[in-house]
Amino acid sequence: MRRFLRPAILLIVLLLLAGHYYLRYAPRERAAAPSPGSLPARLLASDSYGACLWVPYPHQNLGELEGAIEDGPAYLAAAAQIAELPAPVLPSFGPFAVPPSSEIVACSDLGGERFLLVARVYPTLGAVARLAGRLADNPWLKGGEIRETRGRRDEVQEKVLHVAWIDGYWTVRSGDEAVVPARAASPLYPPNLGILHLGKDVSDFPAGDYLLQRKGEDLELSLAGGGPIPGPPVPLDGPEAPALLAVAGMAWPADAEKPLPPTAMALYDTKGGLHLGPMGDLPGVVMFNVPGEKRWGLPAKGLAGILTDNLPSGNAAGWSLVALDDESYRRAEALAPRISTLVPPSGDGPGARVVLGVWLEPGPALRRISQFRHGLQAVPLIPRKQVERWQDWETLLAPLTACRQVSLVATQSPAAFLLRLHDCG
Repeated sequence: MRRFLRPAILLIVLLLLAGHYYLRYAPRERAAAPSPGSLPARLLASDSYGACLWVPYPHQNLGELEGAIEDGPAYLAAAAQIAELPAPVLPSFGPFAVPPSSEIVACSDLGGERFLLVARVYPTLGAVARLAGRLADNPWLKGGEIRETRGRRDEVQEKVLHVAWIDGYWTVRSGDEAVVPARAASPLYPPNLGILHLGKDVSDFPAGDYLLQRKGEDLELSLAGGGPIPGPPVPLDGPEAPALLAVAGMAWPADAEKPLPPTAMALYDTKGGLHLGPMGDLPGVVMFNVPGEKRWGLPAKGLAGILTDNLPSGNAAGWSLVALDDESYRRAEALAPRISTLVPPSGDGPGARVVLGVWLEPGPALRRISQFRHGLQAVPLIPRKQVERWQDWETLLAPLTACRQVSLVATQSPAAFLLRLHDCG
């Protein structure tokens, strides 16, 4: 009997260790919520920083994405560029790229100069890390000041990072210490995979808490307490539908002298509208602008005027249309009335709530965006910033090609936001 008992005990111990590893460390999707009154919850509620990103079990949830996203920092940088936000700062924790912890929150001002990272590291691992830090005199693990230099030649800047352990939290701070109320009122969050808190409106994103949640086969990032979300103007799975449709309602940025007019863009999954000879082709793209105004324009329009007699253009449903090819123009002309119901060219009416809307099929959209970027990159007349903008979109879409569709809508009066990844498997 003892002969069989010892192997059985060993097997049970191994199974318990494997289960413990899976539950606490193995990459997998794992939802949670900030504990009311905790330091992360108070940071989210205090508005001490312009933006805060909270993630539960980051080493597991981010590890689940590791196979789809080849370069995590580059992906975050591209997302921040498009959203006009500073990229989240995630310093490494010893040998771990992300601290093995039950939660982590990274906060920053909108200029990216001040930031604070707080991680609730697992107690046993935290104790080992602090001991190892003392033995190795490593301020990243034991705590202390770290000086970093950035820039080149005359533009070198020194940044001081403050690492400390506070009530079991591992913290990294740059800039002045934030004033976080000891008993700040914090909302009760439902279980989620992440929270983005904005202290004020940023570009097309209203202030508030954005929650990432799993809804069946879909992933949704939505503004907590937001209003209703309008649907797309057309089904995106028809033969005439664009691979990507983007619309923008009237807006008045703080630094603008007058309101920006409504606009829209359609990208069609066609081999190409504008032929640039040995430099390649540009895919079917159409711009919708208010007559006499131009908020969004074709990056290659000036070049197109040199290489072709003229581009297909005209008016439909209150829009002024410019396309790179006749087939895309024909499709956009039929699409224009439906876009007008969602974003009226006049800037008022029932559809005037929409600030930004994007609907796309990731695979075809990525294929054509990549084609567009390669075409622009071969042209010396195109500003580099325009090429980089399309490259950021490539970076964002690459991991989403497993999804059937992606949609994003932001509205005002009342404010609402919804980013939905449909049927990503």
